[in-house]
Amino acid sequence: MRTAVAVVILVALAGAARADDVQDLAKGLPTCEAARAHCFGITIHVPVVDGKPITTTEWLAAQLAQANRHFAAIDVAWQLAGTVGTLPASAARVEDVPERNSFAPKVTGTVIHVFITGQLDDIDEAGQIAYGVTWRPNGKVYVILSTMARERTLAHELGHVFGLPHSTHAISIMNKSDRKEPPPEQRTFHDDELAIMKKTLARFVRDKFLTRP
Repeated sequence: MRTAVAVVILVALAGAARADDVQDLAKGLPTCEAARAHCFGITIHVPVVDGKPITTTEWLAAQLAQANRHFAAIDVAWQLAGTVGTLPASAARVEDVPERNSFAPKVTGTVIHVFITGQLDDIDEAGQIAYGVTWRPNGKVYVILSTMARERTLAHELGHVFGLPHSTHAISIMNKSDRKEPPPEQRTFHDDELAIMKKTLARFVRDKFLTRP
């Protein structure tokens, strides 16, 4: 009986430690600047492998900071809404359409849900990987983001949420082609894209698709 009780206690303590590790990810993440007219929430979900989240605060902060930098042009900022959600270790790799769809039941509320994975397989080209995807199963919209992603990948995927397709504008972060000019640090949304995003923003606000966290 004592052994059984000890096992239960150890399992409970392990679970508590895991939850603390995940919630520590939220400490120090960027928040919306007071000057922004629109502040929207992002709910982040992270797989836990061997009792540890698969990413770091620094990585998440870099993604959010870049999203805030690029969306400032339409007076929008993003910040974590609530706490960081946990995903099972199996979510550390997302291989196919059913696995992408499996996140849909977690998508609720008037925030953008971002599901982190360690490897996001490309479902269009066998053997290739993707950095991120904006996924739309059965009317829901959410982002799946690989820890292999570049710092601007979240901003790119949020551009898709705001209705942008991939781009041929050299300056655009929606352009996936390899190019030397302009250098990556100078790339952002093109003016034509900003015009589209402003219309989408007005619709999101009107329909309360997104609200303040």
